[in-house]
Amino acid sequence: MNFIMVPLVTGIVTLGIYKFFELLICRRERREIIGKLEPGSLIDYLKLVPMGLRTGATIRTASETAPGIPAGALKVGCLLLGLGAGLLFGFMLTRITEIQSYDTRRVVYGGSVLVFGGLGLIVSFIVERVLSRRR
Repeated sequence: MNFIMVPLVTGIVTLGIYKFFELLICRRERREIIGKLEPGSLIDYLKLVPMGLRTGATIRTASETAPGIPAGALKVGCLLLGLGAGLLFGFMLTRITEIQSYDTRRVVYGGSVLVFGGLGLIVSFIVERVLSRRR
């Protein structure tokens, strides 16, 4: 399991740094949008429209594949499904071929996890495109 810890920790740290900078950038964008509004219009806007149902907002939101299905959930789901399939494939491959060497088993598990994880992301991309065209 040591072969997956280094990429996993690297990915988590990278995602954390990315989300931190995205938070700072989005905050600046929201302040600019609020700054462009007239002083009373923001208060009227907040009073008239209930939270979550604002249709005329210009604030950037996450892209959606279909109504109610965020693209991030589809990506994460397909990635985890691919990683699980890769681990299962690597396990079956090492059992069928009876690989005894630890180094060879490590390469088989790592390679199958990366290949199937990549295939999961490709599948999520294709599904997003198909669902976005149906809208």
